[in-house]
Amino acid sequence: MIKIAICDDDNTDAETLTRLIKEYDADHNLEILLRIFESGEKFLESGFVADILLLDIFMGENDGIQVGFVVKERYAETLIIYTTNLREKMGVAFNRLHSFGYLVKPVSAEELYPILSDAVKEIKSRQSSGKDTVTFLSENSTLIQLSATDIYYFEYCDRRVKIVTKDNTYVCKDKIGSIAEKMEQYGFAMSHQSFVVNLYHIYLLKDQFVIMENGDSVFLAQKRASSIRKKLMQAARESG
Repeated sequence: MIKIAICDDDNTDAETLTRLIKEYDADHNLEILLRIFESGEKFLESGFVADILLLDIFMGENDGIQVGFVVKERYAETLIIYTTNLREKMGVAFNRLHSFGYLVKPVSAEELYPILSDAVKEIKSRQSSGKDTVTFLSENSTLIQLSATDIYYFEYCDRRVKIVTKDNTYVCKDKIGSIAEKMEQYGFAMSHQSFVVNLYHIYLLKDQFVIMENGDSVFLAQKRASSIRKKLMQAARESG
């Protein structure tokens, strides 16, 4: 999965980028999770960790340059592609933030697709080299190394934690609270004191349960339901 965010307060520009990225995704058979934000503040508040961020330079009180500084501090691996109507601002983006690239509006497929291809290639290279690899301690004290993308959820039971992935199930000795903190940057959240779920693998929320894409049901605590529902509804709304 490749996570892409568009941050632009101009609806027309955001819709153009959305359409072009969806067409690119369809043509290249990629698994892209796309989210759209109308301001830098909303993007930063969301906690969404994008692999690629298309960031408008001019937006409200916090312009893209300021937002870019914060993103680089929080998520150093995010590739930032700036968009703007003014070419002269691009020197600032490159020199001060070492951005991955820039696009001048109105953005066309001919301009977007080459730089997007380069960014996707970079992300895939990182993923294949283990940049999203997470490590846990097994019951016999050996290391369990997994791709965060492949993990569906963690379950605490009988003083141990079960790790359920796309293809296998593992058991580790790590604390469930520590796992929640460790995995937050990869898009995980606690649905219950005994469960940490991958938000990108949730299929449905039903009553007091979270239904995962593999069909498993995990508990959804009432006090945590609002937060998880908000994140999922926001993701659905912003991805169209």
